[in-house]
Amino acid sequence: MDLGRSMPGNRRACAARRRLRTRRLAPLALIIVGGLLVGASVAVVAVQRALSHPGDAPLPQTLAGLTLEQASYGAEAVAEVTRLHAQSFPLTSGAMGMYGHDGEATLWVAGTVAEFVAAEMLRAMGESIAQSETPFTPLGEGQRDGRSVHELTGMGQQHFYFQAGKQIIWLAVEDDLAELAIQEALEVYR
Repeated sequence: MDLGRSMPGNRRACAARRRLRTRRLAPLALIIVGGLLVGASVAVVAVQRALSHPGDAPLPQTLAGLTLEQASYGAEAVAEVTRLHAQSFPLTSGAMGMYGHDGEATLWVAGTVAEFVAAEMLRAMGESIAQSETPFTPLGEGQRDGRSVHELTGMGQQHFYFQAGKQIIWLAVEDDLAELAIQEALEVYR
């Protein structure tokens, strides 16, 4: 039997040491919590700024042998996406490009704050197309280059949309250029 541990004075000393350790850890815990709050505040401000001032998303200069004839970037492109969908999305960047002299292909690129947001937007787009009256007829979803690509037809063109990280890509293209255009788009937007 350890008599030193059972003595009342030793118990009081152990309790005092525990209280002292707790008092030493409290400031460290407050510093950590404060740092996390400052980091979260900076992130919220950055996201709000990106949403109110969308940046430019990249567009390739050529697509399926067609040159980029007309383009809009940033806030102008995001406004176009919003107009086409008749609703607002949390977009941080955007671009819209028309390829070929007769508009044989159009590419929309919409950037979001995070990959999970892009995934949710992609899911919502598919659901909206399936449940409402749109000019598009879904042809299915397939794997191309290891990614899910949704394919539709409508308005005299083939349409594809897919996620590339934080971005949603929508390609509208003439039937005879569709395969080449989607392969190139998948290479550009990884």
